Amino acid sequence: MKIKTRIASISLLVGSLAVLISPSAFCEDAKQTPESVYAKYHQTLLNAKSVDEVTPFMCSGRAKEVFSTPKEERAMFFGFIKDTCPKDVHVVSSKIEGGKASLKLIVGDGKPVILERPLLGKVKEETKGECTMVLEDGAWKVDKESWKSSSVSVDSAAPAVDAPKNN
Repeated sequence: MKIKTRIASISLLVGSLAVLISPSAFCEDAKQTPESVYAKYHQTLLNAKSVDEVTPFMCSGRAKEVFSTPKEERAMFFGFIKDTCPKDVHVVSSKIEGGKASLKLIVGDGKPVILERPLLGKVKEETKGECTMVLEDGAWKVDKESWKSSSVSVDSAAPAVDAPKNN
């Protein structure tokens, strides 16, 4: 009787450990969404000292492009991207189709901001972005990211419209 109890206890223990040590317990990526991976990628980009810290978030094709660039150019390009990268980014929508995800991004709360520009004076600026992600080896990876800003002067009056001439 004691042997059956021990075998049952060991079986229960082994079964419990198997559940706790399942691959999904170790693989955070299995539970990650494109939105959560993008958020980690973006935060890493803001804090990174080199492009090498960001490439693990990129799909293999993009990472290959990065590493095929000469090292000096890579560092310069990374510095430019980091300096121009919007700081306060939010995902406003996402669409997943198979192994591809499309994210719509905004800066801040998405409302235009008024900025003072040296040559233009006060301008109303709005920035929106898009990110395409792909599923590679069970993990979401950044493929393409793009940003568009539009600025409109708020200092200048609307252009005058010529009235039709009566002859």
